[in-house]
Amino acid sequence: MRLFVGVDLPAEIKQTLLEFQSKLRQLGVNGSWKSVDNLHITLEFLGELETDKISALTKTITKVANNYKPFGLTMGGLGAFPSLKRSHTLWTAVSGDLPKLNQLKETLHYELKNKAFKLEERQFKPHITLASRPKIDNINLSFVQAKKLGEFMVEELVLFESRVIDGKRVYIDLFSAALD
Repeated sequence: MRLFVGVDLPAEIKQTLLEFQSKLRQLGVNGSWKSVDNLHITLEFLGELETDKISALTKTITKVANNYKPFGLTMGGLGAFPSLKRSHTLWTAVSGDLPKLNQLKETLHYELKNKAFKLEERQFKPHITLASRPKIDNINLSFVQAKKLGEFMVEELVLFESRVIDGKRVYIDLFSAALD
């Protein structure tokens, strides 16, 4: 099973992001657009794991979630990895209570590592992926780069499975733990 831990987004926020994707398409941006059901914030990518690891994983996620209270985040603007000039991933930024989000991510990372899960060590850059392999050459995106898109509360951690079904990547919510 290909797994990751993240923050799911409320339905109204996903709808706002879907409308933002539509606006970007109208501007001429092309790419492999993320479906509304796949919009989220990744905290830890776990990769391929055997099902016998799920119990330890859900216990760890619950332990971490129980030590945090819900907090607010804001999303908006437009960015790309590695940059807008050479983009392979188009995203909207996450801001708001970033110290709390970073602390939550660090605690999750620490606890999972202590349970011998193999984790990525790259720097955390909170974002919501909108499209992969975007084509944005010669498109003026300056007015959407600072556009505010909405606010939401982080209220739970979610264990997602990433699966390919009928040729499409689908993220399935396997488990969630409410922030205390």
